[in-house]
Order: sequence, then C-alpha cells, then structure tokens
Amino acid sequence: MPPNRVRQLPRQPSSTPYRAPLNLPRRRGPQLDVYTRTKITTLRLEGLKYKEIHARLPHIPFGTIASTCYLENKRENNTTSPRSGRPRKISEDDRDRMFEAIYGNPRTKIEDLMDACDCQVYRQSIWRLLKEANMRKWRCMYRPELTDEWASKRLQWALTWQNLTPEEWKLRLYWSDESTVERGKGARQEWTFTRPKYQAETRDVQTFSYKGVKQMFWAAFSGCGRRTGLIPLYPPVNEEGEIVGGINRWVILELYQSVLPTLINGNENAVFMQDNAPVHTAYVVRDWLRDQDFEVMVWPPHSPDLNPIENLWALLKAKIYELHAELHTMPDNDDTLEYLVACAQEAWSEIDLSILENLAITMPHRVKEIIDNKGWYTSY
Repeated sequence: MPPNRVRQLPRQPSSTPYRAPLNLPRRRGPQLDVYTRTKITTLRLEGLKYKEIHARLPHIPFGTIASTCYLENKRENNTTSPRSGRPRKISEDDRDRMFEAIYGNPRTKIEDLMDACDCQVYRQSIWRLLKEANMRKWRCMYRPELTDEWASKRLQWALTWQNLTPEEWKLRLYWSDESTVERGKGARQEWTFTRPKYQAETRDVQTFSYKGVKQMFWAAFSGCGRRTGLIPLYPPVNEEGEIVGGINRWVILELYQSVLPTLINGNENAVFMQDNAPVHTAYVVRDWLRDQDFEVMVWPPHSPDLNPIENLWALLKAKIYELHAELHTMPDNDDTLEYLVACAQEAWSEIDLSILENLAITMPHRVKEIIDNKGWYTSY
C-alpha cells in the first residue's frame, strides 16, 4: 500500500481515555498468490479495464489490481520481486501491542514498550515509531489529591451554582485568599534562542533563590472592579513585642472587620468566598460573618482550581519581577523584606481591572468542567 495512507482506528466510546490520533502507514496486506495474480493479468489482456476487473473481484482493492497489472512486465518467471524499502525493525503486530500498552497505561515507560514486543530493538527505533505516530509524552499536571468523597462535594458545589450567569458571577461574588510572596520565586518562565546544551556554558539561564525572604498577603476582589489592597499579614505579638504563634483566627477576624464592610458595602446580593483553612472556619470568624448578614459560599475541599484569585496570585508574582528585576540579586535581610512588600503592593495596583472581570467570567466554564468530569480535576 502507498506509505501515506493513514490507518483508521475504530472510534472510541466517550467513557474511554483520550487517544492521540495515529499517523501510521496502513498494515501491509498479504501478497497475492500466483493464481490470483495470473487471473488479474489475464483479464487485463482480454481488454477489461481496472474498474471492470475490480467489479469481478471486489475483494481485491482497486489499487492492488492496478499495481499488479503495471508490474507484470517487470516480473521474471511470474515471481514477485522483493518489496522495496528497508524492512521495518518493528513488526506490525509488535507495533500494535506497544500501542495497546500505551492506551492501557499512558504512563508506560520505554522499557515496558520494549518488553511488549518480541523483537529486540533499540530505544531509538521506538522513539522514531512514536514520532511517526504523532505521539509524545507530556508533563503531568499537578493537582491536589482528591478522593471520591471530595469529588462528590465538588460536584455538588457545581450543581448548586451552575445556574449563575457570567454577569452574576461578576457582580455578586467576592473572592478572597492568602498567598506567600517569596523573593526569587514566581517569575514567568523565560525563553531563549540559545540551545539547551549551550545555556550553561553561556550562562543564559533563568535563576531562582533558595529560601529567600517572604511575606504572606491577603486580598479580595470581584469581577465588577472592586478589590482590596494587598494587605500583608503579620503574626500577633505580646506586650513585650515578641511574636506569639502564627497567622491565627484573631488576625483574620481583625482583617475582616476592617476590610469587608467597605468592600461589600451596598451589594445586598453579595456572596463572599473563602476557602476551608482553619483560620477561616473558626467560630469567631464564622459568627462575625453571620452577624453581618454576609452570605458565605460553602467551599468544596481541595479546590484551588475553582478560585480565580489563584490565577491572580500568579499574575501578581510575575508582575513583581517585571517591575523590579533587581529583587533576584538582593540579600535576604529586613530591608529586602520591606522592599519586597512595597514592590508587591505596587505590582498589585498595576494589575488592570479588566483582568479581574475576565477571571470572574471564567467561572461558568469551571463549573461546567466540574460537572462534565463528575467532580474530578479540571484544566484550570
């Protein structure tokens, strides 16, 4: 068969995992026996056209009939010439077994594929076959671990909020969260025209620091353009000025009391979102929110992919180093920490309000993915 003919696979049911399209030559069929080949050439000598021969022998492909007649004059003693081209290192049966191994376990290794075929081949032969089939390995997405119970809660959350329109997501919801900004981390991935094998030699690399100074921040926003400032969170201190513990419920309560009434003022249909961190679900925080008549969204566990403020944190950290690349090389001391806080707040103010709206209106797509995936992982 011509080498550019694509082999068609049976359509997979929707419940099976996604399969990458194969771009493989169709399997070579068995060669015609002498009797069939003689019958085809005899009919051709009688004056029949290829279509007429194919009508009499419908089980033989039209192209095979044409090529049999074309090559008749090149045969000696009615013997078929050897097929052109170098024989494949991997047989078609071995190839099929390897692909079935990949479909059964997408994380299968090259060593497993070598064991799946009976022939002894080099790793390069398998890599060449996979490249020909348009198959490659991708880095697995990092996602929080989910259980059936947590997936069920995520699905229930999506079913509860699925009827909100993009405009309602934009006007009603107020998203909040904490995030830690650390010096030397969070910059965007950089790209270069220098080949990887020369990057170390030319020092054309993207650097990061180990355990730089860091600061935790809190912020909230809505898609209608309202947002808080980027507020640094500090642990409580005693009368002697000594730090007592970490960020606790009293720190969060004081923060909410000073920020939320102004943020949500005048929006009677507002829904406040916070995750299930213990400092958020503490009784003093929960009771205060209830006393203020704030509607608080029941948040499903292990669901950072449903909170658009997570995307905002990534944009913030990239913006910091876009504005202040000097942070990469600064020493880790109190002055750098103070400078880091100022840079982060400046970067927060530089984020365009249209980004907040765009993040808010992604929620219908996130909800749909949750429902489609039965509460399991999304692409966000």
